[in-house]
Amino acid sequence: MSIKSIQEHLQKNNLHGQIITMSNLFIAQDIRDDENKIKELTNFTGSTALLFVTQKNAYLFVDGRYILQAKKETNPKLIELILQDDEAFCSLSKTLKKLYKNSSATILYNPWEISEQTKLFLQKELPNINFSSVPNPSYNLTQTIAKTFTHQKKFTGLSTNEKLTFVLNYMKQQKIDNYLITSPANASWLLNMRSNALKHSPVFRAYVLINKTGTCKVFANSTNYTKALPLEALEDTLKNTPKLATDYRTTPSIIIDFAPSIQNYKDPIENLKSIKNPTELKGFEQAHIRDGVAVTKFLYWLSKNYSQKTELDIAQKLTSLRQEEKNYYSDSFNTISAFGANGAIVHYAPTPKNNLTLKKGSLLLLDSGAQYYDGTTDITRTISIGKPTEDMKQNYTLVLKSHISLATAVFPEGTSGEKLDILARNSLLQHNLNYAHGTGHGVGHFSNVHEGPFRISINSNSNIPLQKGMVTSIEPGYYKENHYGIRIENLYQIIKYQKTPYLTFKALTLVPFDKNLILKDLLTNEEIDYINTYHQQVFNNLKKYLSRLELDWLKDKTSPI
Repeated sequence: MSIKSIQEHLQKNNLHGQIITMSNLFIAQDIRDDENKIKELTNFTGSTALLFVTQKNAYLFVDGRYILQAKKETNPKLIELILQDDEAFCSLSKTLKKLYKNSSATILYNPWEISEQTKLFLQKELPNINFSSVPNPSYNLTQTIAKTFTHQKKFTGLSTNEKLTFVLNYMKQQKIDNYLITSPANASWLLNMRSNALKHSPVFRAYVLINKTGTCKVFANSTNYTKALPLEALEDTLKNTPKLATDYRTTPSIIIDFAPSIQNYKDPIENLKSIKNPTELKGFEQAHIRDGVAVTKFLYWLSKNYSQKTELDIAQKLTSLRQEEKNYYSDSFNTISAFGANGAIVHYAPTPKNNLTLKKGSLLLLDSGAQYYDGTTDITRTISIGKPTEDMKQNYTLVLKSHISLATAVFPEGTSGEKLDILARNSLLQHNLNYAHGTGHGVGHFSNVHEGPFRISINSNSNIPLQKGMVTSIEPGYYKENHYGIRIENLYQIIKYQKTPYLTFKALTLVPFDKNLILKDLLTNEEIDYINTYHQQVFNNLKKYLSRLELDWLKDKTSPI
């Protein structure tokens, strides 16, 4: 398949356009490289995008993390880039209104790859456009057989039956007889099952149909799970299932064709799994100690061995150190090892073609994480290689101030990420600096490293309240195109603030900041106290796991500023 072949099909059949997503029947979830149609069509390797092809043009919608990357990877003669001003389908709607105004048009889409909520949104926004299914729509799932395994209760804290009780109570309250779970992360949480279908997200790619009696039917292909029914059985099963509900946000629109009477009810698991139970929270803490040991060992090694090392060398070394830690399963995403100008590409990924060699005088942006059976990690550190410039130090310190501003926030229950986001931008905005990505995302427990339902972002759909027990990233940044990138990311648990009704953040990540990049004169006394207290916490938690030389190095890096 190519953009040209799509355009030829549109011309031959007098069609106006086709929507192509980076998805399959698991809406807004990670996919395998061999399932990525947008990469196949455009060469864009980012983790999220939307493509719209007309008879003569092609438009690629990307968010602020990927605009520089998309410019480098796509052919400008073939593809016009559009920077999303909010959610991708909102930007698509605005573009379609400009392209077709009041004229009618017929646009193709794959009903397995667009949720019912998105289809309803587009139909409402664009009543003059006929959205028509592609011939013989496919859910585009790789045929590689995935191994499934049980996520043990010593890690999950709750059995499947205990979790199922919560869902059945919800169904009883809503007078629902049958509920279809279409999110694989939610299905994995409920069943305490995981899978190796994806490289970095150990979710079991399945649907689950729950009956009010507590029986569950699992639908999955390409798996060794012998109790699973084939996905091809969905249509016949659903059309004969009474009082059926699902979440339109994650359910492909074709499912509604299978069962036209299916009702829209929010998936209760989304919120249940976002609030971690005590066992999960303890696991997060332990996983972050081990991850802190691995990253600290790496930073010590890097300080002695950066000469002639490449970005790929760096990523491979860090992975090898994490692999030595207890309960390690995999990395939680492709490590972003970005040196110098590559650091300005927010989600840069080194390849043999663009692999830079480290040298003195610039910055290394290292965004990485791991999946441990007892928790998931995600950390970004910006590291000076050689002597940094004053410009680098000033901008690093401003990003650090931004990070601390949010990390020390105290806020009322019911506060959304949309309202908190500005706290992390204030120090940067005062210097006419900003960053084109969100400030924080939820993190799954041995699941997707990016997890809903909440975000810390200025986007209007980030209005989900933060609650005690959630785990979030805080990751402000600054990116100087063609020069360097800076981002500082820790994971935090949301906790009660002392003996008040308010909430605040507790650091989970345990890795020192780069003191060589900090300008103390730009910091307040409170910010200095935060850094010194955090560094003492890092030292106290990691000291017994390090060699003498590593410990001496860490003692210096965590000494008071």
